[in-house]
Amino acid sequence: MKFLLTALYIVLTTGGLFCFKLGGNNLSLSFKNEIIFKIGFMTTLGFVLYLCSFLLWQKLLATYDLSYIVPIATAIVQVLVVLLGYFYFKESLSLINVIGIVLVIFGVILIALKK
Repeated sequence: MKFLLTALYIVLTTGGLFCFKLGGNNLSLSFKNEIIFKIGFMTTLGFVLYLCSFLLWQKLLATYDLSYIVPIATAIVQVLVVLLGYFYFKESLSLINVIGIVLVIFGVILIALKK
């Protein structure tokens, strides 16, 4: 069950960031006698996913050792976000980035072996 909750957190967080990036161009704020927010569907979906991931994060922090869950979950999210940026948004990925990803994955494996 702990693995499932962690995987769900990772999917929700990564999905929320992905939707924020997709909907980033549709966010506007207008000051004309009143404040108007126009937020597109993808930004709203990103907000909902990110909010759900935050609530799940609270459960994970209460369930796991802090020194275990924080490095593993955040590292996996960071690697997935970099890969999403590269493959979906065609962002650049240098040799240093690839080396960093490999080191992060190696670190996650070492931390996971502790348990």
